[in-house]
Amino acid sequence: MVSREAELAIEEAPLGGGRLTAFEASGVSVAGLAPTMAMALGTAFAASEAGSAVPLCYLLAAIGSLALAYVIIRFARKRPGSGLAFTYVDHAFGKTPGFTAGAIYALAWLFAIAVTLAISAVAISSIVAEYHGSVSWYPIFLAELAIALALNFFGVKPSVRVQVVAEIGSMLAVTAIFAAALASPHIGALSWQPFNPSNSTKGWGGIGFGMIYGFSGFAGFEGAAALGFETRNPRKGIPRAVLWSLVGSGVFYLFITYALAIGYGTKGGSAWAGSAAPLATILTKFMGPNWASAVEAMVAVSGFSSGLGLVTLSTRVLHGMSLRGMAPPAFAKEHRRFRTPTVGVLTVCVVAGILGTTLGLVESSTTLIGFMAGFNTLVLIAVYAAIAAGAFYVFGVRGRAKSRWHGIVVPVVAFGLLAYAFYASVIPVPAFPYNLNPYLVLGVAVILLIVGARLRARPDIDLVDVLAQPDQPGGQVAAVRASSTVPAE
Repeated sequence: MVSREAELAIEEAPLGGGRLTAFEASGVSVAGLAPTMAMALGTAFAASEAGSAVPLCYLLAAIGSLALAYVIIRFARKRPGSGLAFTYVDHAFGKTPGFTAGAIYALAWLFAIAVTLAISAVAISSIVAEYHGSVSWYPIFLAELAIALALNFFGVKPSVRVQVVAEIGSMLAVTAIFAAALASPHIGALSWQPFNPSNSTKGWGGIGFGMIYGFSGFAGFEGAAALGFETRNPRKGIPRAVLWSLVGSGVFYLFITYALAIGYGTKGGSAWAGSAAPLATILTKFMGPNWASAVEAMVAVSGFSSGLGLVTLSTRVLHGMSLRGMAPPAFAKEHRRFRTPTVGVLTVCVVAGILGTTLGLVESSTTLIGFMAGFNTLVLIAVYAAIAAGAFYVFGVRGRAKSRWHGIVVPVVAFGLLAYAFYASVIPVPAFPYNLNPYLVLGVAVILLIVGARLRARPDIDLVDVLAQPDQPGGQVAAVRASSTVPAE
């Protein structure tokens, strides 16, 4: 562990020199969300119980996510350095819970890298098949992983710029296509019925089930907060990046789910739920098959952008934990020239490659993708709930009197919606192997709590390599005493 004085010094030492704008930092948040891919994969599951009221599920999830965004923005202004889940939970509850939250959060994104790149590769393979070609998704996956490694290795700017352009470009393209579909005279009259809970197949219980996939779609909006070391004026830039990403994706989700609800009709929930590709189904029906292929290409772009962004995010979380003595010191080291945490980048990509290879060896990659995605969703809901509880304690219980009301009300709203989504994820018990996910999450959390407690029992580290000095050639790392209030020059 390191002392509080050293942590303050760490937060003033930007990884890579603090060069990103708020818009560039938002690339990690947008890529983590993967909005186009989320709309292609999640809405049918939501419709299985929410029927044509799926847009209402995403609206409620957006409200919960906005409440959580407020919490994260408050923390980002108070603790702007990288680390995210670890930094915020640690600030509220101490090192052991903080380590557990940070480690399991990083683990979830390690799984997600393999999942999103595999989805992108499968989409590209399907597009090739539509034109009578044949190529396995696995070599495409490896190629995409190699590109993600290179972009993250050679600097954060190339990585985030590709993320912003790829994801926002795919969102704009899909929005334009579905706007044209809504203008079709054959699609039916526009109405507010998709937001009517009575259209849910299973009432409010179905709405709650659909919210799981709503929250899953918003998972990752906080990714920009991991770039606190690399963003100009992070106390202002990071909150802006988080808010822009969340609001933009929320508007996109509501528009696309509304268009799908109108396309399937108020009584078309079962057809929506039974479709393997809802976006393509509606576009083929109202716009023709070529437009459906275009959207499938955008899904492939979104999956790649997400994998690229999650490499950036997970390595920064490991970097922040390493600086504070919670992960191997190698994860904190920077490349002399590119100022990137190259050990973390290489490690994360190797792990993703192993997971992707596992996907290729099993008989049904779809099942394993679904299993890992379910694990990620439960982990992230649990971590977000811990952050909301931390905000309740820090800003509500210990906060100033004049700001205490929203320090209590907003975190309670976020925690309540997240807790309900977690409950709906496990009750009723899902089919095998998805029923194993809650036990896997619990088991991993217990192991990490034990590890964190053992780390907490160690004496404070006397000398830690923590600060990348921007005035030295190649970003040389300087030693800083944990007991010192002033960084060593």
